[in-house]
Amino acid sequence: MTRAGARRVLPRAEREAMGAAVANAARDDPVLYRMLLARLIETNEADMANLQRTVAMRDWTGVQRTVHRIKGSAALSRCPTLVAAGKSLESAARQGKPAVIDALLPRYVAIVTEFNDALIALQAAAPAACHPDPAEDTSPSSHIQ
Repeated sequence: MTRAGARRVLPRAEREAMGAAVANAARDDPVLYRMLLARLIETNEADMANLQRTVAMRDWTGVQRTVHRIKGSAALSRCPTLVAAGKSLESAARQGKPAVIDALLPRYVAIVTEFNDALIALQAAAPAACHPDPAEDTSPSSHIQ
């Protein structure tokens, strides 16, 4: 179950692989990893709000654009379930099929919500960023003036 009590929609293997995929995208830099997670979470939350708005307005181009952005986050995080769901929703928007969009949207929202919950969990488990004191740096490069 998710933190909202809903049934899980993402396979366990995908949820477990996300951290490694984001770490790889961050080149295993812990500071960049935390920044990337924060940006993914922030962007996905904004995109979901925009998706709800564009669906309500029947702005199919806006729906396509927003879903495409979320698909990018999913691809970076190696979440094929979300990528596939996004492709279906994007296709329905491209074809201007409101009934199909209305049918697909609840599952899509559940997938994105679980995806974001997984990113938030990764963020909470990530080691704190290290900010070394420059005065304590004894590396040779610290003595260059």
